[in-house]
Amino acid sequence: MKKLIIIFFTLYFSNSSFAQDLLWGLQLKSGIATQDFYQESGRLVVPELAFFTNYQIPNKPIEVGFSLGYGLYGTELEKRNDLYVGFNDELRLRRNNNMLSMAGVFRFFPQVYGKVFPFVEAQLGAIYAYSRFKIRETATTEPIEEGRDMADWARMNQLGGGLLIPLGKDFNGNIEIRLMYQNTSRLDYLKSGDTTFLPDPDGEVNGVFEYNIRRSTLNMIQPSIGVSFYID
Repeated sequence: MKKLIIIFFTLYFSNSSFAQDLLWGLQLKSGIATQDFYQESGRLVVPELAFFTNYQIPNKPIEVGFSLGYGLYGTELEKRNDLYVGFNDELRLRRNNNMLSMAGVFRFFPQVYGKVFPFVEAQLGAIYAYSRFKIRETATTEPIEEGRDMADWARMNQLGGGLLIPLGKDFNGNIEIRLMYQNTSRLDYLKSGDTTFLPDPDGEVNGVFEYNIRRSTLNMIQPSIGVSFYID
C-alpha cells in the first residue's frame, strides 16, 4: 500500500504540464456522529486532519483528486499494577481508537462570479478503523508491549459542498470551508471504555483483554476549514 501511494504521487507531480493546474491542501475536520453511529456510540465528535491534492481540468469547472485523512475517535489511559504476573510496579496502558480515510475527489464549480466560489464535492473511497494499545513504564519510555486490538474496513462516500475564498495573488492560495455528509457500510470497531482487562484469578498467568465490539456505520456530518495552494 505504501509503495502504491508513493508511485501515485510521483507520477502525479512529475508531469510538468499538470503543474499549473494542480493544488494541494489541508483540511481540519470535526465529524459529528449521526444515525446508527450515534445510536450505537453516542454523540461522538471525531477530529480529523486530511491532506488532498486536486487537478483542475483545463477550461472546465471541474476538479478531480485524492484525499487522505487521519482521525482519532477515542483515547483512554489506565494505570495498572496487575498486567503481568510477578510484576507489581504501576504501568501505563494507553489505547487509541483511530480512523484512516482514503478517497477519490470530484468537485464541480457552478458558474457563480464574485469574491468567493461555491462548489459541490463528492468523494468515494474506503475507511479503516483500528484500535491500538501500548504499555509503558512512563509516558516517554519505549513500549514494553504494543499491539492492535481490532481493525476493520468499510466502503465510504461523502457528499456536500463549500466555499473557496481566494487569499490573493501574493499567497496563490485559498481558504476552504466545507460541510460534508459521510456515509459508510457497516463495520466492527471499539470506542473508549469498550475494553476490559481480566487478571487471572489464580495469579498464575497473565490476564486477557475482553472486548465489547460495536457494529454500525460511521456516518457523520463533517464541517471543516482548511487551506489550499496552487503548485507553480
